[in-house]
Amino acid sequence: SSGINAEYGDIKGDITLQELLDIFENDHKLEISMLSQGVCMLYAFFMPADKRKERCGMKISELVELVTKKKLPAHKRALVLEICCNDTEGEDVDTPYINYQLP
Repeated sequence: SSGINAEYGDIKGDITLQELLDIFENDHKLEISMLSQGVCMLYAFFMPADKRKERCGMKISELVELVTKKKLPAHKRALVLEICCNDTEGEDVDTPYINYQLP
């Protein structure tokens, strides 16, 4: 089943960007302000609203392929996602990377 552990280190199963944002907001009271994979920016709060909306509906794997303009290799089992988060007060929170396990 999709989900995130208490350390929010591992996410299993390919979920949409919106689902990822919701997990952090609901379970950890954190707002993801930026999400990147390697040198590629997948999501940022300052992106135009239409671009954010489009990306929110995409699975993380599709988003990575869109941004890198490369298909994920079939043998690829996990992605390392870097995140920047704010708490409910709007303060930056130091967060570990996400080990995103592909199905």
